[in-house]
Amino acid sequence: MDEVLLAVEVVAALVLVPAGYALLGRRARRRGIGGSLFAPLEEVWDPTAHRTNVEVSIQAESPAPAPLPGDPLHREPGGQRARE
Repeated sequence: MDEVLLAVEVVAALVLVPAGYALLGRRARRRGIGGSLFAPLEEVWDPTAHRTNVEVSIQAESPAPAPLPGDPLHREPGGQRARE
């Protein structure tokens, strides 16, 4: 009886842990926090993607460049600066 219980526990752990990671990943992607949550796993299994995600997050957090002297103050409807 003890061997059966041990086998059930091992199988349950082998099934529930990956299922939990999958559910957690789905929830993190839906909320937009997946990068920071799975970064350690991604760094181990796919270092190139991890470095790319770090670069993308650094660029996303950097401020927009300030306008240069002489730049027009208004913008066209498409978001481009108007040429005078």
